[in-house]
Amino acid sequence: MDKKFVMGIAAMAALTLVSCSSDDLDSFSDNSSKNEAISFDGYLGRSAVAVNGTRGSVETVTTLEDKGFGVFSKYTPTEEGQASFSDFNNQQVTYKYSKWTYTPVKYWPTTPGTINFFAYAPYDKNTKLTENTKINFIVEKDVANQTDLLWARAHAQIKTPITSKNNKVSFKFAHALSRLGYTIKLHETYPSATFTLNKITLAGSPDETKNAFYTKGIIDLSTVKDVPTGDAPTGLWDTSSSDKQNLNWVSGGSIKVESKDPEHPQSNDPNNYLFVIPQDFSQDNELYVIVQYTITYANGGGEQTNTVYKQIKKDFKQGKAYMLNLTIGLPIEFDVDLTEGVDNWGKEDGIDIGSDGNLWDGIK
Repeated sequence: MDKKFVMGIAAMAALTLVSCSSDDLDSFSDNSSKNEAISFDGYLGRSAVAVNGTRGSVETVTTLEDKGFGVFSKYTPTEEGQASFSDFNNQQVTYKYSKWTYTPVKYWPTTPGTINFFAYAPYDKNTKLTENTKINFIVEKDVANQTDLLWARAHAQIKTPITSKNNKVSFKFAHALSRLGYTIKLHETYPSATFTLNKITLAGSPDETKNAFYTKGIIDLSTVKDVPTGDAPTGLWDTSSSDKQNLNWVSGGSIKVESKDPEHPQSNDPNNYLFVIPQDFSQDNELYVIVQYTITYANGGGEQTNTVYKQIKKDFKQGKAYMLNLTIGLPIEFDVDLTEGVDNWGKEDGIDIGSDGNLWDGIK
């Protein structure tokens, strides 16, 4: 049997997250209160919330409430020498008692100026600002430990006299990474064969010797999203000092593949999405999906292991979700045309014996 089975694969943007613009925020004007505490509010866009419920490492409003977010701030007084405000430095904000809370509480300064607030999620106590508005981010090689990174920015203008107590700093978070999922199905199902998925790897070459994805990057929390076009903000990511790595999506697994229904294929576990720094594989950078699966034949027919691969040409955008739709197990089929599947004998070639011109050789 020919073991070079063919796998059909399509890498497409099956789902687009609403990557909420971090500059579509409540603006503060005439809203500082002399003795009012600074309070926060955080949310995601409606479509982003509905993507995957509360499961897995995908950040949603629910996980935001559970894990909280971190806040930095930069206060700039209108006049020199008036600074008297101690900025937030990776302040954790969590949802308790039906509101966003933090401690110790800070109060609005009463001197004119501006405060830029920068937020990210999920909160990490080790996160520090670099170059005033940037943080470092590492893409975990172990898919189970990967994080869906969110960021937001809010700008508050402080004016006196104070005329309002409506002073919440409202963050609208956006997804900073690209999210990848997969579905897998069979060309056909037969009772004589069982398919087991062993691995799915994303690599820079079919033999996995070349790496593909950035291992780390620097994200600028001060960047904002282009609201009219929805495009990713320029300068959000700096990956100039990053090495690259391959990602073993499914490794050493034994996942039975049984579906051939294109409307109901099997999909990745909700805890098993990939989160990668946005990267363009549509031009020079190469990306391959490599799939290995085992076929076990019934009635002692033995088994075989196939490894197949396909290059993916895609520009993975910030805040977008992609689905790799994998089809495996192209069966060897036979065909015989029932009308012309067997050659005709053609015209009979006569052999004359005993007739004039070809008499018998002798009589016994």
